[in-house]
Amino acid sequence: MSELPQLFMRLPRLGPEHAAGDELSDRATPDDAPGIAALLSAAYEEDWDAARVLHELGPSEGVDATYVVRAGEDVIAVASARHLPEAFPGAGYLHYVAADNSSSGRGLGGVVTRGVLRHFLEEGLRSVVLETDDFRLPAIRTYLKIGFVPEYRHEEDQARWSKVLPAAAAGTRPVPSRDADA
Repeated sequence: MSELPQLFMRLPRLGPEHAAGDELSDRATPDDAPGIAALLSAAYEEDWDAARVLHELGPSEGVDATYVVRAGEDVIAVASARHLPEAFPGAGYLHYVAADNSSSGRGLGGVVTRGVLRHFLEEGLRSVVLETDDFRLPAIRTYLKIGFVPEYRHEEDQARWSKVLPAAAAGTRPVPSRDADA
């Protein structure tokens, strides 16, 4: 089994309409790190703690803003604005988007995504990119609604997107994971 590269999407022309309706998102503070860690641990099935959040979602990793939605003291959605100028000159990079499973269907991933898009607009950027996995269909549906489009970077991407797009549109079960037979 070999691991496939993540799928790539681009929002080619970022405009004010892409940031509309983000009033529920706030910029994260260091006090949010434990809640963000719990959310990312669940969403990505990885071990996160507050120290990792502060490092990986901080300036040393090219992240200059993280947006959250809170329910009381709990962080229930998160997304970060990252810059990778060598890889994506002139574009923002939408990074680590997650929403609490108990809030599924409320559109919170879209809310924090639009917060990040507003951030990029304020910085003068007009393009945004992201990488995602085949099985993250709710996220892909959100990105498509906002205006992101698939971009083929690898020879297997067309075949992968030909499975992902109909499944995302239909809301059917996820396609197989990123692992593929070698």
